Amino acid sequence: MTTDVVVITGAGGAMGLACVAAFAGRGHLVLSDVGEDRLGQAVAAAEAAGVATTGLVCDVTDTGAVSGLFAAAQAAGSLRSLVHTVGLSPTMAEGRRVLEVDLVGAARVLDAATGLVGPGTAGVFVSSMAGHAVLWPELNPVLDEPLAPDFLTRIEASVPALDGATGYVLAKRGVIRLCERWAGVWGRRGGRLVSVSPGLIDTAMGRLELERFPDMAAMGAATPVHRPGTGTLPGLPTDIASLAAFLCSDAASFISGCDILVDGGLVGAGKHPGAPS
Repeated sequence: MTTDVVVITGAGGAMGLACVAAFAGRGHLVLSDVGEDRLGQAVAAAEAAGVATTGLVCDVTDTGAVSGLFAAAQAAGSLRSLVHTVGLSPTMAEGRRVLEVDLVGAARVLDAATGLVGPGTAGVFVSSMAGHAVLWPELNPVLDEPLAPDFLTRIEASVPALDGATGYVLAKRGVIRLCERWAGVWGRRGGRLVSVSPGLIDTAMGRLELERFPDMAAMGAATPVHRPGTGTLPGLPTDIASLAAFLCSDAASFISGCDILVDGGLVGAGKHPGAPS
């Protein structure tokens, strides 16, 4: 009997660790992260849960490293689930680097994974509610070719200033479009592909953003869903992990080629400022 394999990238981050817990018992976990320490934490968490685990350091901007990750997945069994959580926030790098990691890296992962897709395979790529911002729609054809040799140069030449925030918005929109466009390819192989767009999630990255951009507090206050125990950043990593686990289950077998907002209703509320209070 073939072993089901679950690949989780960025496994040492808050969302990645939550996914490790959510997918325990779903098969052999193949975990990756760019840092050895973070990867070690994820592997230790999986092994503590009694889960068969393979851990690999992987920089998603390195084609060879990404190929090695999926070679390890293929050696472990049959790809059942892929959850791609890797990403830089706007304050972590300048715009070109954000695009290189968040969009080009996602495209490399998707490209390497597609050859392993079979009946029942599901992929979930983490985007952001920022990807729903309508900025420079004329760049969509460029965003649809993130693996083109001149991709980053074309983006830089097309926007007034490619800072971290601009790069982040464009990268996340690109991830959403990537999953929409490749869902047909996965479908023909029997698989499904979905993106999810978190809102304000209480992670170390989210808290760093809050420190740098105090205006985010108003966004937190405007988020319609607030639960006991949550603060200015009302979302939790487990919100993303639970959704990813559902989307990779048979219960979601007719969901593909779309983006799912996990933002407590913030984007929707922002579209209707005159709604009843």
